[in-house]
Amino acid sequence: MASDVREEQRRQWAELYPRIRAVLQRHGEEDVGGERRDYLLIDDNLGLHCHRIETEEFKFIMPTVVKSLQQLLIGYPNWEIVMAIASPDKAVRPGMILVICDDEIIDGLQRQYLPDELRTIQYEGSRPLGSKFGDVIYSGPGPF
Repeated sequence: MASDVREEQRRQWAELYPRIRAVLQRHGEEDVGGERRDYLLIDDNLGLHCHRIETEEFKFIMPTVVKSLQQLLIGYPNWEIVMAIASPDKAVRPGMILVICDDEIIDGLQRQYLPDELRTIQYEGSRPLGSKFGDVIYSGPGPF
């Protein structure tokens, strides 16, 4: 039984990865061979129902991009895409994340670190990070 669950996770991970990559490639250049570009889509399957994106580019938090990523998760109710955002000055901003699920977006962006034109950005179907007890898994230092 456990091996069936693991196999299903692997299959779904492999289905979602190229789709997520295609959405990101429409908006920027991929981190290839360690050369820093616009984003890094982590290609290690850790056995979780999660894909991870790291970026310093604010263009990836635009509602159209986030909505495109969210639409990929329709039919994958247990999956999430976690996008960690660092400022271009490489400063660590704990909690600067978006967690994208098929039915909600958990908004952990700290508006004070965003450019003025993005500070009022809103996502349909979103809620703030920390509004549910389970959000504790998203707290702490980010990957940057």
